[in-house]
Amino acid sequence: MKLWATITAAAAVLAAGSAHAQLAQNSSAPIDVTADEAEVVNSQCLAIWRGAAEALQDRTRMRADTIKVYSAKNGSSCGSTERLEAEGNVYYVTTGRAARADNAVYAAAGDTITLTGNVIIVQDKNVAHGDKLVLNVKTGQADMTSNATGRNNQNRVRGVFFPSGAAQ
Repeated sequence: MKLWATITAAAAVLAAGSAHAQLAQNSSAPIDVTADEAEVVNSQCLAIWRGAAEALQDRTRMRADTIKVYSAKNGSSCGSTERLEAEGNVYYVTTGRAARADNAVYAAAGDTITLTGNVIIVQDKNVAHGDKLVLNVKTGQADMTSNATGRNNQNRVRGVFFPSGAAQ
């Protein structure tokens, strides 16, 4: 009976309110999370997915070593998804765009994904890299920054962009 209660509680936390979370642009599809193992901490409305974790919504995918899903507390139960935290070997892939970083945080309130640590983003043949990328999921607007400054610093934000129709 204890096992059934744990499974039921886990299902409630893991399925709670994913319609508000939006990894994919303008999508109301559920977020499907898989991993080698999952741990649920009901008191914190937290589900921790470890080992080749992957969150998929429509055709948008987030992969990492670990993905933590935090849900809002609604009294004694858990409500909609508030944020996802991805740690280690993070890949965020949408139609036409792919990003790699050390860590990422999706915040439902601002509908943003913030990637940090050795960020590389590729769109078509265009490539940019920096220390931090904030991506608005709804609009697609992106802001990349770096901790390095100064003309001769090799670690500043950098991009290589190809004009459309140019020989590549």
